[in-house]
Amino acid sequence: MGRKSGREEDIIERRKKEPPGSFFYSGAAGFTIAELVAVLIIAGVLAAVAVPRLGTFGAAQDEVKLYDQTLAALRYAQKAALAMQHTVCATFSGGTTLTLTYASVYGSAICDANLMPPGGAGAPYTVVRQGSAGYTAAAPFSYDRVGRPSAAQTISLAGGRAITVEAETGYVR
Repeated sequence: MGRKSGREEDIIERRKKEPPGSFFYSGAAGFTIAELVAVLIIAGVLAAVAVPRLGTFGAAQDEVKLYDQTLAALRYAQKAALAMQHTVCATFSGGTTLTLTYASVYGSAICDANLMPPGGAGAPYTVVRQGSAGYTAAAPFSYDRVGRPSAAQTISLAGGRAITVEAETGYVR
């Protein structure tokens, strides 16, 4: 037998110092076939469960977004009516759009001016549907100068959610 190189001697010394089962104890590296198969099976199960839900994820998110934006717009309309002491109207058109307007003349019930969104951007306060979301049942109504709605309202969205405006208080939920 020939003389061992310095590298081989280092490996032998290191193996003597390492306890059995240690990563450095064996010269083998990598994954076993069983480990690879287990990872592939887990990934396949996760994909089978997650992928079908991704198709409805976008539509559900569109409805949640429309619901939240409509809720915020109606609450803003009531607060604006109180702050300005003018009538504020909520008009639904085509099952796709909510527009807020207000009466420019004090005491008038005719909404003839666009209500600006918070921050005063140049466009009127409008909520437009995204994707397949929309309004299935919504009638135009107004808030008087003390924040009371003209009538109790239930605004239904295409996905089954509903927004209720209480008759006396104007509370939006």
